[in-house]
Amino acid sequence: MAVVAAAALALAVLDAVPSWVAGDARDVRRARTVDEVQRRLRTRLVLPAYFPARLAWPPQRIRYLAGPPGAVGLWVDARGGAPALLLAQTLGRGELPERLVPPAQELDRSPIQVGAAQGRLARVVEDGEVRWQLTWEQGGRSLLLRSRGSVEELVRMARSARETP
Repeated sequence: MAVVAAAALALAVLDAVPSWVAGDARDVRRARTVDEVQRRLRTRLVLPAYFPARLAWPPQRIRYLAGPPGAVGLWVDARGGAPALLLAQTLGRGELPERLVPPAQELDRSPIQVGAAQGRLARVVEDGEVRWQLTWEQGGRSLLLRSRGSVEELVRMARSARETP
């Protein structure tokens, strides 16, 4: 019985090590490409058709949660290499999980129209740096864009967001 318990404990520790090293919650998974995460979750993502030239596509980091409602976070770097944009979305109705989206303190907010949806534009502080954040609902999903860029590019990206073909 002790051998089985020790083996189970060792397997649980080994299972938790990758998440612990990456700083992610245990149920947060990684993907290398947008196609890979879409294949694993069996859905198409909502992505902006417009990306400023200063951003380097494809995303540098992709994390997802399979559980209900399911969610995806894409981290895109600037062409210079510094993190510049977070695009996160749920795969159904519901809030974006805190374990996928880094915490940020909201300084102020105002309503903004994003297509047919009423969105919320806010200035937030993440890791001691002020960023713009735009949240809205589209096609039964909750979406979030958080950027170091301008408000104009953030709004343009949100308004161009469509489900990928």
